[in-house]
Amino acid sequence: MARVWTCGFELQSVTPGVEIQTVTGTPTISTTVRRAGAAALRINPAAATQYVEQQLDSGTVKRTFHRLYLRVTTLPSADVNVYGIGQSGYFPGLLRLTTTGALVLRDGFTSTNIGAASTPLVLGRWYRIELDYTDVAGPAGSVTGAFRGYIDGALFSDTLCSNINGWSRIRIGAQNAVSTDFHVDDVAVNDVTGTVQNGLPGPGNVIHLRPDSTGDANGFATAVGGTAGAANNYTRVAETTPDDATTYNETTAAGTATVDDYNLSDPAAAGIGATDTIPLVHVCGRIGSTAATAATLVYRLKAQAAGTTSESASVSVALAGWATNKATAPYVPQLTSYANPQSGTAWTRAALDTAQIGVRANISQATARRVSALWAIVEYVPRTVIALPTVTEINTVQPLTRASLPVGLLQDTFDDNAVDPAKWPETYGGCTETGGRATVPCTLDYAAYASAKIYSLTGTQAACRLYPAPADGAATDAWSQLLVTTTTPGTDAMIEVNTASGELHAALRTAPDYADPAFVSIPYDPVAHAWVRIIEAAGQLRWQTSPDGATWTTRRTETTPAWASEGTLQVQLIAHRDAGGPNEAQYDAFNVLTASTPLPTVTETATAQPLTAHKTLALPTVTETASPQPLAGHKAAPVPTATETASARPPAGQKTGSLASVGESSTARSLTGAKNRPLTALGETTTVQTLTGHRQTGLPTVQEASTTRPLAPHKAPELPAASETASVRPLAAAKAAPLPTTAEQHAPQPFTVAKTAPLPRASETNTVQPLTPSGGLPTVYETATARPLTAHKTLPLPTAYETSSARPLSPTKVRPLAPAGATATVQALAGRKDRALPTVHETSTALPLTHGTPSDPDEVDYEVGRPFTTWAAGQPHANWETGQPW
Repeated sequence: MARVWTCGFELQSVTPGVEIQTVTGTPTISTTVRRAGAAALRINPAAATQYVEQQLDSGTVKRTFHRLYLRVTTLPSADVNVYGIGQSGYFPGLLRLTTTGALVLRDGFTSTNIGAASTPLVLGRWYRIELDYTDVAGPAGSVTGAFRGYIDGALFSDTLCSNINGWSRIRIGAQNAVSTDFHVDDVAVNDVTGTVQNGLPGPGNVIHLRPDSTGDANGFATAVGGTAGAANNYTRVAETTPDDATTYNETTAAGTATVDDYNLSDPAAAGIGATDTIPLVHVCGRIGSTAATAATLVYRLKAQAAGTTSESASVSVALAGWATNKATAPYVPQLTSYANPQSGTAWTRAALDTAQIGVRANISQATARRVSALWAIVEYVPRTVIALPTVTEINTVQPLTRASLPVGLLQDTFDDNAVDPAKWPETYGGCTETGGRATVPCTLDYAAYASAKIYSLTGTQAACRLYPAPADGAATDAWSQLLVTTTTPGTDAMIEVNTASGELHAALRTAPDYADPAFVSIPYDPVAHAWVRIIEAAGQLRWQTSPDGATWTTRRTETTPAWASEGTLQVQLIAHRDAGGPNEAQYDAFNVLTASTPLPTVTETATAQPLTAHKTLALPTVTETASPQPLAGHKAAPVPTATETASARPPAGQKTGSLASVGESSTARSLTGAKNRPLTALGETTTVQTLTGHRQTGLPTVQEASTTRPLAPHKAPELPAASETASVRPLAAAKAAPLPTTAEQHAPQPFTVAKTAPLPRASETNTVQPLTPSGGLPTVYETATARPLTAHKTLPLPTAYETSSARPLSPTKVRPLAPAGATATVQALAGRKDRALPTVHETSTALPLTHGTPSDPDEVDYEVGRPFTTWAAGQPHANWETGQPW
C-alpha cells in the first residue's frame, strides 16, 4: 500500500466518522492557524484530555512511518502524549511533549521516557515530526522494536520500544489531562509495501481539490438537492464538509457503465506551484446506500478528458447511511495514484489542471449507490526555483558537496499580493500579502513568512524594509523580527524591533536556551532603523540598519559562526506579542535594494551642464513642509550678507542677469533671456495722483524655496510686512523715488481736451529729481527726510487695523476734500473738485484707461505701459488713474 493515510483536516469537521473516526473531548478545526491548505486541527484543553483517533489497518505486525506537522502555542501544564501508535486501547509508541517544550519518545507499556530528548521547540513555529516504529510479533509488550524520532529530517532519538503485536491505529492530541494549546496539520502514514512512499514520508503540503464542473460523463440520474439536471451532478458533491443527505447523487441502474466524472478546481489557487513536486493523489468520497445490501462502486481518476482512467478495486457502499471512503473500517483512501495514468510520469500541476475524478457503478445491481461528496487529496512539495549561474564542463571528478543557495538569492517585492509558495513554502500563522507588502499577524500566537531550509549565509545577506507591529497594549513583547535560523532550535541570528519596549535588538543565539551573552539593545528610531539586515562578509557577521536601504550603519559585529555556511538555513519574517492587540507587522522589498541606490552629490554650476548617466536615477520623493528648510550642502554658493539701508539702493550686478521663468523639470534647462525686458516708463501727470492700492498692500511673508522663482514685474524683493497706522508716518529715505511734476491753478479748471495732450516721455533716474514749478508755486524739491505737514493737513485719521488681505476703501476715505483757496502755500483742492470718487478696489495689476481710443501709438502712459486715450466731444471726463468717469 505504501501511503496508508493522508490528512490535512481539509474537510473541516471533527464530527466522528467524517474525517476522523473517533473523537475524545472537544478538539476544533482552525482555519486561521494552519500550515498548508485551508485548515488544521487545534488541541486546546483546559485540564482535560482532547484527541482524535483513526483506524488505518485491521491489526498487522509491520513497520510504519508517521509524519505530522506540530506547532506549539502554549506549553503544557504537565508532560503530555501528543501522538500515539498502537491498537484499540493500547498505544506503546508515544511522542511526548514536555513542559520545557522538548520532545521525547515514550514507551506506553512501561510508562517511561526512552531515548534522548530534543532541544526545546520554538513556540509558534511549525516543525515536521517523523516517527519510525517497528512492530514485532509476540505478546503485546513482550519484546521491543526499533523506535526513532526526527525533527525536520534530523534524528533526535534512536531507541527501542515495546511491541504492539498488530498495529492498527493512531491517536493525535492531548492523551492525558493537561492545559495546553497546539496545532497539528498534514499528517501522513506509510508502510513498507510497494516501491514508493515506503519510508519516512518527508516534507509535504496537503490540500483538497473538489469538483467544479461536469466531466466526460454524468450518468447518475437520480439526484437530491443542488442544481437540477444530471449535467449539474458536480454541484451536489463539491461541498467542503460533506452534507450527506442534503445533496447527493444516486443511481439504481443495473449494469456496469453508470459513470459520473467531474473536472477539478484550480490547483494553482490551492497553492500548488508550477514546478512543485506532487508525490501522490488520493480520490476520496462520502458514500452510502439505503441498507446494508450489496452495493458497490469504484473510484476513478484520469489526467485529461477522454484520457486513460485509473480505477480502484470494488468498494462496498452497503450501509443505511453515510461513511467516508467505504462502508466499513478501516476508512482509508481506496484509490491512490503515484503517477499520471496518461503518461506514467510524475503528476504535475498542469496535469492536475485537466484531471477528472469520478465514480462508476461497477457491478450490475439494483440497489441504491449514493455519493454525497467527492474530492482529491493532493500532497505536494514546494520547489524553490532560482536561476543558476552558467556551468562549465570539466573532465575531472569533483567531490560531492551539500547543495545550498545563498540567502541573497531569495528575493521578493511582495507586489503580487499573494504569498509565493515557492519562496515561502513553510509560511504559517495566517500571513498574507496586502498593499504590496508581506503582512504577518502579531498576536498571542506566532506567525511568519518562512522559506525552505536550503540557504547559507556566507558571503550574502538577508535584508528588508520593516514596518513593526504597534505595541497596542503589549506588556513586554510586541516584536517584529528578521530571523535566520538553523535546524537546531535555539541557534540563530536575528534583528528585531520590540515596540513594547521601544528597542531594536541584535542577537546571535545558541541552543538549547537561546543564550546570547553579548545581546545588543538600542533605542528604536523608526527613521534611522527603517531598513534592517544581517550580512556576512570576510568572516564577520554584521547587524545593520538604514534609513533608505542604501546607507547602512553597523549595530553589532561578531565572528561568523560555523553554521553560517550550512545549506540548511531558513529565513523567517516573524511577529509575536504577549498581550494586547492583535495587529500586524509588515515587511517589504526582501533583498531588493536597487530602488534605494543613493544619488551622487550634485554641485550647482553657472552654466548648463550636459546630462550624465547618474542623472537618470529616480529622485527621492519630495515632501512639502510648513516651515523653511535649510539649503542642502550642494546649494551652498556663498551669498553676501544683506543689510537694510536708509536709502534706496540700485540693484546689484548679480541682479542684472535676466533669468527666464523657471519651472521645475527632471532635466537641466538652458538659461534664456526672457527676463531682460526693460521696465515700463513712468508717465508724468499735471495733477497729483493717488497711489494705487497695490502700493499700500503689505507683502506676504516670503518663504525660502528650493527652486528658482520668477521675478515679479515690480522686482519685489522681500519687504517687511507693512502695517497701517493711525497717525502720519515720516517718509523713510528709501522712499525718495521722484514724484511726477504737479502743477496747481489758482482756480478750479474744467477738464479740457488740452489735458489729453501727450506728456513728454519720462525716464527713470537713479537720483532724486526736483519738482518742476507751475502756476506760480515755488519749486518743490523732494528731500530724503520727511517734512512736517502744515496745519491744514492735520485732520486726524481714523484708527486703522491691519488685515491680511486688501480692504475696500472705507467711507471715511471718500469724504470730499475741503475747499481750496489760492494761497502762497500748498492748499487743498477747491470745491469744484469735491465730488465723491467712486469706491476703488485694490488690484494687483494696472488697469487700462477707458472711454477713449488710442491716439498716437508713441504716446503711452509711462506709469502703466499702455497708450493714452482721447475723448470725443460729449464724452465724460475720466480719471486717468482708474479710467472711470469723475
